[in-house]
Amino acid sequence: MMCTNWRSLILLTLITTSVGCSTFSRHEKSGPQSSEKSPTTTVATPAQSTPTTSATTDHHSPSTAAAHHEVAQGTEPEVALRWLKNGNIRFVKHRLRKDGQSLKDVQRLAAGQKPHTIVISCSDSRVPPEILFDQKLGEIFVVRTAGETLDPTSLASVEYALEHLGTKSVLVLGHTQCGAVKAACQTLNGADAGSDNLNKLVADIHPRIAEFKNKANSKGFVDESWANVIGVSRDLTKRSKIIAEKSAAHQIKISTAVYDIETGVVNFR
Repeated sequence: MMCTNWRSLILLTLITTSVGCSTFSRHEKSGPQSSEKSPTTTVATPAQSTPTTSATTDHHSPSTAAAHHEVAQGTEPEVALRWLKNGNIRFVKHRLRKDGQSLKDVQRLAAGQKPHTIVISCSDSRVPPEILFDQKLGEIFVVRTAGETLDPTSLASVEYALEHLGTKSVLVLGHTQCGAVKAACQTLNGADAGSDNLNKLVADIHPRIAEFKNKANSKGFVDESWANVIGVSRDLTKRSKIIAEKSAAHQIKISTAVYDIETGVVNFR
């Protein structure tokens, strides 16, 4: 009898252990599979400032945005502008960010983009907005033309970012010693700029700097550059119905700034 009880006890123990191991094995295998199948939200937190950080979530794919016109909620203009100002301070102080440019960031952004600011700037090789503002992949939508000149292509680029990417902040960025502004000043009296295309380029700038005709140029064409960027900011709403409507409804904010070629400082107005 005693022997039988021991045998029963040993048999029961073996059965319990076997069931427990089997159950543990199933949980161990199903864990990663469940996490892979379950939808996740990617959160990016670039070090825009200290302690402020940027949070970007749930990017729409370009195809979805284009087909259904689904616009993600963009960053508020005041916040976006602060990020740019903080970034320029870091640039001047040589304290640049280390995040936002890894392979993981590349892969994260493959699903779509949600830039916090549209920067309309000059094509000058000394004025790359991403570097001047210490911004990384997917953070600013840049439209560059010589002298910040506007044409249907550049306007359409701005409209796309506003309509389909949800961006609310637009910055027109000029710079000192701008070659395009200088050329426009030198041709205010009708002189030839050198080609048909160059003549069209300076013709776009002329109305914005007309007040400087027959006047001595300011040092580094600072005053003329400011007049040009302010003029561009106004022309955006004059030449684009989309931009005009969003601006009138206070859905976006258009700001202006001029980069100092000699100091690296961006001055805002």
